[in-house]
Order: sequence, then C-alpha cells, then structure tokens
Amino acid sequence: MFRYIAQDGEKGFDIYRFPFELVDSNMFFIPSGETGIVLDPNENKELLKAFEEYGTKHIVIVLTHEHYDHTTGVNWLQSKIESTLFCHQACAEAISTEKGNDPKTLGYILTLRDAVDGGHRRDDYMAIAKHYSLRADQSFSHEYELIVGDIKLKCIPAPGHSPGSALYFLGDKSVFTGDSLIQHTPTIVHLPGSDRTVFKQKTKPYLQSLDKEMMVYPGHGDPFKLKDAEFLW
Repeated sequence: MFRYIAQDGEKGFDIYRFPFELVDSNMFFIPSGETGIVLDPNENKELLKAFEEYGTKHIVIVLTHEHYDHTTGVNWLQSKIESTLFCHQACAEAISTEKGNDPKTLGYILTLRDAVDGGHRRDDYMAIAKHYSLRADQSFSHEYELIVGDIKLKCIPAPGHSPGSALYFLGDKSVFTGDSLIQHTPTIVHLPGSDRTVFKQKTKPYLQSLDKEMMVYPGHGDPFKLKDAEFLW
C-alpha cells in the first residue's frame, strides 16, 4: 500500500494505491468522511483496514475501463461494503456479460511478458482467473462530474485502448488514466475492441493538451508527472 496527497483547490485528499502484484495493476482508494471512491478494485485486505481507519461506510466503485485486471475485485468488494458501481456506458455494457469479463485478453498480454524474461505469469494468473458478470448502477457517455462526499471527479471518455476507457480528474492537478496512459509502455491499441485511429485522433491529443506538471495515477506502475510519459510526446 502506498499513500499520496492530491490537492483540489484548498482541499487535500489522501490517495492510497494497492498494486495487484501478479499483473501489476493498480487499485486506488480516496477517502472522504464516511464515504469514498475505489478505482479498479482488486482483492486486497489492506483496503479493508483502510476502511476501518477512516470509518468508511459506503463507497463508489469507479472503473477506468472494462478489462479483467481492472474489474476482478468488484464482486469481492461489493460483498465487504455497501457500494455503487460507476463507469463509462460502453464499459457497463461490456461487463454485464461473462464474455465481456474474459480473462483471456489479459492472459495474452502476460504471455508476451513471459516471453521476455521466461516468467510464468500467465499460468499463475489463469489458475486463479474467475468468470463473472457485473451490473453498473450508474454510467456516463459524455463529460460528467461525479460527486462523492467532498470528492469531485471530472469524468472524460477516452476511447482507444477500449471502448469503455475513461479519464478521471481530481481537481486540475491529478488524473487517473487506467490503461490509456502508462509511463514506460505504449498505450495498447491492438486488443479486441481497441481502436488505434480514435486513440491517435482523439484521446492522445487530449492527453497532450493537459498541464505537463499534472500527476498521473495509471492503471499499472507508479504515479508520474505527465511530462515524464515516455510514449506520449
């Protein structure tokens, strides 16, 4: 578990990051009073300890996109705390069926990583992969402001990596990008449902237009400043 502090105007917010080590995906928790936001949940008992510490009673689960490594902990988390599930409309449609939560897509990516260093991530991952469907309680298709306690997230569709990808801004200095932007890896746009053209014409230029000092909280790896995104410029 890692802790960061983000500013939104005069307000400061704690941000906790919980990596899912097998696939190096990130879950984030932003507390606010008795509520809060959890982005891209994985199963991690340290998150439950954070709920106890902050007295969290209800959360909004926010998905950056519909891929398995970013939705795998939703059912687990919903069984632990009262929650609402929020995401882009295309994400909501995808996760509503077991096919839309197919773990094989991630298995393909892990196979490529294993080929580089001789690891066995794919076999370890597929051994624990689950089959499930999810139901979003609320979704959006255009720019939207999500308010949870004192937290205000500006939600922006960001198609390319997947149809349901989105960016979530906490004030004007922090953004959660999912897999639309990772520091040392090009954005993957060759998976089923990916769209290389729309990413190059819409999402990438939008990311390039942002303040280069903005902190990026990605779907994989450590947070970084936008100017340090290796494959954005």
